[in-house]
Amino acid sequence: MNKRLPKIDLEELKKAKEENFRERLEFLDRYASWIKNANNSKWSHSKRALINTKTG
Repeated sequence: MNKRLPKIDLEELKKAKEENFRERLEFLDRYASWIKNANNSKWSHSKRALINTKTG
């Protein structure tokens, strides 16, 4: 039984990995900025809703 593996373009894979990493960093920057600028009640409400979806 000789299965053929798909051909993988390593350069394309490397570019996708770098793009994913960049997008994650941008998200973290936006999220950190939101946390710094949001008032506590809005921030707390958002976190409570998130936690309740994970625990309920």
